[in-house]
Amino acid sequence: MHRLLTEIGLTRSEIAVYLSLLDLGSSSTGPIIKKAGIASGKAYLVLDKLLLKGLVTYTLKGGTKHYQAKDPEKILEYLQQRKKEFTRQEEELKHVLPELKAKYEEKKYASHAEIYEGVQGLKTLYDWIIKELKKGEGLIALGIPREFNRRFEPYFLDWNHRRISRGIHLRVVYNADNREYGRIREKMKFTHVRYLKITTPVMILIFRDYVVTVNPLGTPLCFLIRNKETSESYRKYFEILWKQGKK
Repeated sequence: MHRLLTEIGLTRSEIAVYLSLLDLGSSSTGPIIKKAGIASGKAYLVLDKLLLKGLVTYTLKGGTKHYQAKDPEKILEYLQQRKKEFTRQEEELKHVLPELKAKYEEKKYASHAEIYEGVQGLKTLYDWIIKELKKGEGLIALGIPREFNRRFEPYFLDWNHRRISRGIHLRVVYNADNREYGRIREKMKFTHVRYLKITTPVMILIFRDYVVTVNPLGTPLCFLIRNKETSESYRKYFEILWKQGKK
């Protein structure tokens, strides 16, 4: 009984008070509080809610309210009224749903771009990537130039150590002239390396809906783009090159 009454929308306190009134008949608040086992300060609030739901009524006797439970058939009427209300709310929701979905899609595919400049900017971006990704997630990298590793190898050895400790996977396609550093990565956990006979001065990093283009020459410059379609396109290119790459 308690489970059913709870499921149709009555609170524990409302159920306790209503069932107490069925036993007590007409009663002032004192006996109701004692029998229902609720705080005195809460009694009037609960009784007011039951009055609004049409499950309790009251009469005045000597200026004091005496409450009485209404016929339990009223519970069925209350449930039927809630059903009508749910139907009305459902119809209203159908009307506003397109607007809500539009807002959702707008945020879901929201795009933005950022620029990170200088050595500190590059490190700030890569540190953020490590913090952003969670265990089991991965990132892919393409066209790692030798100059990139030559300039920043100490930092990226530490970066890879942190990546591996967080359980983040990496697949990377190195330029063919960069096997010296690629061989080091091959021995790392959660890391898969292949090589292509290309020489590119710029590298590309892809994760989630993000694409990062890194130019390590001179003052390092990193362009970060968040765009789902762009990320998916770059992923397709990566997979083609990954299949062509050699171990």
